[in-house]
Amino acid sequence: MIIENEFDVAATPAEVYALMADPERVATCIPGAEVTGRRDDGSYDAMVTVKLGPVKMKYRGTIAIVESDPEARTASMLAKGAEERGQGTAQTTLKIAVTERDGGGSHVKVAADMLVTGRVAQMGRGVMQDVAKRMIDQMAANMEALLTGGAQVEQGDAVSAGSVLGSVVADRAKRIFRSGE
Repeated sequence: MIIENEFDVAATPAEVYALMADPERVATCIPGAEVTGRRDDGSYDAMVTVKLGPVKMKYRGTIAIVESDPEARTASMLAKGAEERGQGTAQTTLKIAVTERDGGGSHVKVAADMLVTGRVAQMGRGVMQDVAKRMIDQMAANMEALLTGGAQVEQGDAVSAGSVLGSVVADRAKRIFRSGE
């Protein structure tokens, strides 16, 4: 499943690219994400905690930059993980491109090619896309706050997909009722 998103950040393209190409720094912008160590091969040990309502899942794995072009401000990362207490797995190839925005700041394009198994996969493609979009929006707001010296918007020990999921379901219901009018 490919999930694409775009967002703007009020910081220079060089600053935004440097942040996004640094797994240790960008992890601080993603609630529930943590880089726990660096490996000899240049990859990183990482952990992400996700809450779906009352269910809390912790994924442990690795993230590695597999391609990087600082001049073009593009990069590809590969993240792999498995649930600590379950059968679920997740693998994502994340491609980023940072360009200068008209009027200043940066425009970021993110494409995530995801393969997910287990409980999270049962949510369905449409809901997963909406949840991922909202999570990327949180990350973008936190990146902008970090780069411009403000306080991060969303912090915590887990990606709270439960609250995100609730608002996604509400938005979907609104769209269904609007299309029936």
